[in-house]
Amino acid sequence: MGGNSLATWVITIVGTLFGAVLAVRSFGHWARSEWGKLITHLLGAAVAAMSIFNTQKTIDILTFVGGKAFSIFQ
Repeated sequence: MGGNSLATWVITIVGTLFGAVLAVRSFGHWARSEWGKLITHLLGAAVAAMSIFNTQKTIDILTFVGGKAFSIFQ
């Protein structure tokens, strides 16, 4: 994040909240033996975690995919 301490704090808080929500929802799916929902939830969480903790890579990927998608219509 460079030298921006506010951005670092925001990323830390969002990451912590994300982890807490992930733990509660995953435990709920596990306790009710909803294995498909648990696996889907964890895969979605992996994508969301990458977006939260590796923002520049996410921006690069979305820019590339958006450029490819819009180049079809030109």
